[in-house]
Amino acid sequence: MNRKWIHLVLMAVVAIMLAGCGKTIEEQITEGVASAATTFESKAPAPTTEIGKINVYVPPAYKVEEGANEMNYIFTKGRDSFILFVNTIEAEDSRLHYDNLVNDTSLNIVEKETFEFEEAFGFTAVIEHGEKEYELIVSSGGVKMTTMAEGKKIDEKLAEMMEIVRSVQVQK
Repeated sequence: MNRKWIHLVLMAVVAIMLAGCGKTIEEQITEGVASAATTFESKAPAPTTEIGKINVYVPPAYKVEEGANEMNYIFTKGRDSFILFVNTIEAEDSRLHYDNLVNDTSLNIVEKETFEFEEAFGFTAVIEHGEKEYELIVSSGGVKMTTMAEGKKIDEKLAEMMEIVRSVQVQK
């Protein structure tokens, strides 16, 4: 009987610890935006893949393919899909994507933050589309990546997306 109590107590402790490990959506967003800022200001990862007219870093477990045209690329990781848009005309300090975002009054922007580093402009934004459904956006100059998230791993996705965006090199 004593052994059963020990097992019950251990299972209860493990359950409490696991419940405490989950981050709220707000915590994920805050941590993700902070991670994206750090990634933006860090040295961009070296491109690992050439596709279409770009060279880009593709993190482990991601796959990439050219989209409908040479300005759009589709990344996948498991069941998640990401769209990378590359506007080759825009400079690294372009605010076009950011200005379009903030001027769209129909969006429910939960959080946004801008970054400037070595003559480059970037931003991260999280837009709520429904209960526990969020659009994640990261951008650097004329390069933007978006995905939809259902309240899981938002922090990880924002950081990885910024790594990809910062690594893009347009072939001349």
